Order: sequence, then C-alpha cells, then structure tokens
Amino acid sequence: MISEDLKQALRQSVWDYDVTDADLADIFEGRKRTFSLNREKLCARLLVSVHWYRLLDLLGRPGVMALLDDEVLRQIRHRDVRDRFVYARRLLGGS
Repeated sequence: MISEDLKQALRQSVWDYDVTDADLADIFEGRKRTFSLNREKLCARLLVSVHWYRLLDLLGRPGVMALLDDEVLRQIRHRDVRDRFVYARRLLGGS
C-alpha cells in the first residue's frame, strides 16, 4: 500500500502524464505499465524530481536503495546526475 505522501510525490514527478493515482501505484509496484511509462521510468523521474531527504522520509533507506537499481538509473538521461546516484548508492551500502 502506498501512502498519500508518496502518491503526491509520484503525481508531481509525472505531472506531464495523464495517469490516475491507482495506475501510478500499480506502475510503481510493478503490476502495470503503460505505453510510455513503466516502473523504471517512473522511479527515475521520482529520483530526479523529489528532494533526496524527502525520498528518504517517504521510502526509508531500503526503499531508496530499491530505486537506485541499475535499470532505473539507466533511465536518467544526464550522465553526471546518474553518476551522483551511483555514488549515493555506494554511500548507502549498495554496490
């Protein structure tokens, strides 16, 4: 179950998509994908559009570590931004 705060963050990160809250929750949990939005793209947009400490509050360390998956990071267009998240993953204890 996704909290209301997380739903709000998801909505803000995909403001330019016409998608319902229920669909966003399903996409975030990997149960659904649309023509142009899948879990990896949604998570990448969440990473680049929501303040880092808010993400930690919303998801906790394990949840943020799950966002820092290689498949998610590949969706981030700018290499320097992607590299910062790789560095953050190392700091949090991931590889």
